[in-house]
Amino acid sequence: MREDAKGVEGGRMAGVVIVGGGPVGLWLAAELSTAGIEVVVLEQLAQRLPYSKALTVYPRTLEQFAMRGLVDPLLKEGLPVPSSHFALLDNRLDFSVLQPQTRYPFTLFLPQVRTEVLLEEHLAARGVPVLRQHTVVGVTQDERGVAVDAETPYGSATFRARYVVGCDGGASVVRKSAGIEFAGTPTTQTTLVGDVEATRPPEARALTLNRPNGSFYLVSLGEGRFRMASIDHALLDVSKDQPPTFAEFRDSVRRVTGTDYGMRTPIWLSRVGNATMQALSYRNGRVLLAGDAAHIHTPMGGQGLNLGLQDATNLGWKLGAVVNGWAPEEILDTYQAERHPVGERVVEDTLAQYALVANVTREGRALRARFNELLATHPSLTRELSIRLAALDIVYPGGDADHPLTGRRVPDLDLEGATLEGAPVPSLFGLLRGARFVLLDLTGGDLGLPAAGERSGRLEVAAGRLAEERPEPEWAKVRALLIRPDGHVAWASDDPGNDTVVEAAGQAIRRWLDPAAVS
Repeated sequence: MREDAKGVEGGRMAGVVIVGGGPVGLWLAAELSTAGIEVVVLEQLAQRLPYSKALTVYPRTLEQFAMRGLVDPLLKEGLPVPSSHFALLDNRLDFSVLQPQTRYPFTLFLPQVRTEVLLEEHLAARGVPVLRQHTVVGVTQDERGVAVDAETPYGSATFRARYVVGCDGGASVVRKSAGIEFAGTPTTQTTLVGDVEATRPPEARALTLNRPNGSFYLVSLGEGRFRMASIDHALLDVSKDQPPTFAEFRDSVRRVTGTDYGMRTPIWLSRVGNATMQALSYRNGRVLLAGDAAHIHTPMGGQGLNLGLQDATNLGWKLGAVVNGWAPEEILDTYQAERHPVGERVVEDTLAQYALVANVTREGRALRARFNELLATHPSLTRELSIRLAALDIVYPGGDADHPLTGRRVPDLDLEGATLEGAPVPSLFGLLRGARFVLLDLTGGDLGLPAAGERSGRLEVAAGRLAEERPEPEWAKVRALLIRPDGHVAWASDDPGNDTVVEAAGQAIRRWLDPAAVS
């Protein structure tokens, strides 16, 4: 057993054990580590997979990395593409409409493998262990904590912690151990996906084609390699258990597109099913779920990775607050209340896209043609779909709902005069590096908000002014706001009276940050 994990194997109790060392588990571990929580990641694989199932990183996910100061390595390696598709239709969604709401008005193509490498390097720098070849076989819980039983290279082991989070995929052992129902529909149809070399690729780095007999998707992976997906109506009924062959894949691409793009040397081939499932609950006591353990769906639009990473950002600060003792356990119920509806929306969205792509009937072809026409002629529709895919429109319910910004994400607004620990902070996300609440005085300090004091480990207090025109009408009169660690507004005020704003800010702080509060 590695030296840095011995203490939680049958001995000292860790804060959290995360089962699954994919992007969601790694990001959750990073968030918990930022909160000062002792966390251990258990991963079944001896080494990460050489191929990437996911490629797409959407604007809101990039914003979350930016909040922690980690976005630059992703941008350096990834390929920004200023559009995305809906249901693989010919008329693509123009992400430039997302300006000025976000600094990232594009889809970033970045292989999942690289995202995992960057996150694991970040965890290693923080001293967080990722223990490979640790296969979790069961989880039990009591009033004190959880016991996670695993088979390791050193034999059977039990890891003890206050909480466990299952980030272990659609077949989650954690979810099954907790008795949480996974409801939905199993695989009834399949499509082909592959990473191949191509000698005659299209000029465009990303391509979608919609044909009477199927649809096709291609994106450049660099170095002459391409991700291709063939939704071939002739092969929809092939069993997921039947391994795909390169000849089958090449013939399918030819059948749908009229060419094979000179493909050769398959790097990875997969037959992807249309199973669509969601956990009825994301929590059972001390057991929680995130990512594919909580929801699986068709890869339409590349939303799965982003949904899971956003789950982790929502859960991380709440679980950290409970383990650190300044928030009651009931706050974990808000994870279910906030993220389950978001997951359900993505599930329904992917079902809708799949229905447009894989409907082989005459009616299905007519529906695709009409929807393609709507995308070309209704800018408001393309804008709405772009915002939904980018996850910039998510509003969490409840809280101090007397202001239109409450529950909404904050954009990375430029600031003037703001500082943190004596250093200038040029934009709002810089205040969120430590994953703490931020009480922000937008009058430049005229309000005289109280210092963080005894809450300094979980609250930053800053003052500044917006350096640019406020992006939306709701920001026009905002004088102060309390921002959650995940970048959503907990409280905001337009009140012109300084004393009343300060009093309301104090109430909001006590509600969200004091141990007696239940959010």
